[in-house]
Amino acid sequence: MRAPKQTWWHWVAWLLAFAISAYAFRLAFEYSLSAHDPLAHDVQRVIERHQVSYVGDLSSQTFHRKDCPLAAQIPRRFRVMFYSRRAALEMKFNPCHHCRP
Repeated sequence: MRAPKQTWWHWVAWLLAFAISAYAFRLAFEYSLSAHDPLAHDVQRVIERHQVSYVGDLSSQTFHRKDCPLAAQIPRRFRVMFYSRRAALEMKFNPCHHCRP
């Protein structure tokens, strides 16, 4: 028994599905290789624009100067910005022992 004859639109559908999956794979691959993090870049612009002086860590309740090496290790989800030392102290954050803000 012979297989049913496939029409031209079957081939177009397969070609379109392949093209979409190849494009999605390429986008995922480029995203995984991208060296810059757009969110980190946006946070850096906010710091520069608003003169944020201190960065707090919600998990440890400590705050750091913005150039402290320990502040750079704070995960984004636990990071909070302070404009002054007084604001950080009012929120019951403790100063960092490394940078001594």
